[in-house]
Amino acid sequence: MQGVIGVYSREDASTKSIHTLYGVQHRGQESSGVTSAGDHSLRTWKGRGLVSAVFNEKYAAFSHPSDYVIIGSASGENADASYAPLESIDNDRYHFSLALDGYFPGEKISNEHVIKDSIVKHLNEGKDFVEALKAAMKSHRDSYYCLVIAVWDRKEKKSLLVAARDERGIRPLYMARNGESFYVASESAPIDVLTNMGEDFIERKDVIPGSILVVEDGKIIEDQVLEPNKAVCVFEWVYFSRPDSVVEGKTVHNARKRFGHGLVDLHDLNKGYAEDKGNGLAVIPVPDSGRSVSTGTAEALGVTADEGVIKNAYMGRTYLIDDSEYRKVASDLKHNIIKETVKGKKVVLTDDSIVRGTVSESIAKNLRQAGATEVDFLVSYAPIFYPCFSDPINKPLAAKAFKGKSSEEIGDLVAGNLPSIDNVRYNSEEKILEAVGLPPEHICTYCISGYDPFKE
Repeated sequence: MQGVIGVYSREDASTKSIHTLYGVQHRGQESSGVTSAGDHSLRTWKGRGLVSAVFNEKYAAFSHPSDYVIIGSASGENADASYAPLESIDNDRYHFSLALDGYFPGEKISNEHVIKDSIVKHLNEGKDFVEALKAAMKSHRDSYYCLVIAVWDRKEKKSLLVAARDERGIRPLYMARNGESFYVASESAPIDVLTNMGEDFIERKDVIPGSILVVEDGKIIEDQVLEPNKAVCVFEWVYFSRPDSVVEGKTVHNARKRFGHGLVDLHDLNKGYAEDKGNGLAVIPVPDSGRSVSTGTAEALGVTADEGVIKNAYMGRTYLIDDSEYRKVASDLKHNIIKETVKGKKVVLTDDSIVRGTVSESIAKNLRQAGATEVDFLVSYAPIFYPCFSDPINKPLAAKAFKGKSSEEIGDLVAGNLPSIDNVRYNSEEKILEAVGLPPEHICTYCISGYDPFKE
């Protein structure tokens, strides 16, 4: 997963792009970078690490006040000289660089190379850049992506900002316009940052799936290349997106609160915790992914949510680590317990999901050591049975072995493999879809349902 941004502005595009890039940092923490373009050149600045590390004092010498098209990415992959994010591609007429969040099946070394090669193929057939991109989109109907491209046109001696989204819209993409300035980002929250800085947008909206946006000479052209067939990834509301983002018109924080309401209703937890309410019950989140769910769960129980697990904000996402032992150590270093919150209490711990279970068990063990008498784990999502399309097919999944059993049975069996957790309670697909509030046919739940939006 990556966070992508694009800026077209004749006024301080460089500063605006970095502020926006900070807003998608949570979608990728291994590397970051930008490609800048103006009337005479296209150049890329990237490196390993967070935005704050990559964009140091040396970047000031790289940026140029005449640059007006800038794209960027915060990536979950390393970005060295050989890696594809923001790789520059040269054609006789066009010099371009792309930022991608998505998946292109193929045998190339990266998703970026698959779509890059497809665009180049059509350019070599004599198409202009926009037509080449349209042709590439039509030839990759088995892919999902949001795509932002900086294009320097040698012939016209000017640059374009181009954005595209696949017809299913599995990954979000958001746009805003202020006069002749244009902004696009993986989510709405980074655009809000610009609003806080004084931008007065006259238009804000989700990019329509299957469409392409072209910004040239301060004018925006939107073209519907493929008929929309929405299948937005439900995990955007569960985990991927920032809680302050709005995805397809639905505020992420509110959806996550409703996940908590649904859990309490589904498992009749007001009855189950009736004797524990008061000083004997602590409802706490796994930060930060479980925080909104914890608020909703506490609301539905009629108690106050509290903080009991503190996260080291300077460590990355442990779920991305493949080695189970190292992942456990990383989780122990990442999370610390407020003993006064949990000592002598039954702890209701909320989080977005249980993928492998290593991190969940690590946190629960630390809660026990801090004095919690019991630990119940409430999962805002349903049991995950299927790796996502771009994941390895043999990816370890805690619930996979118990497919076909009831939600309660799966929870009990998963808890049985996690010694420090007394009970695991999952949400249901029905409650999740109800909480999001979009038509079910517009949401992809493949990882829990097995319904493949590419095989309709």
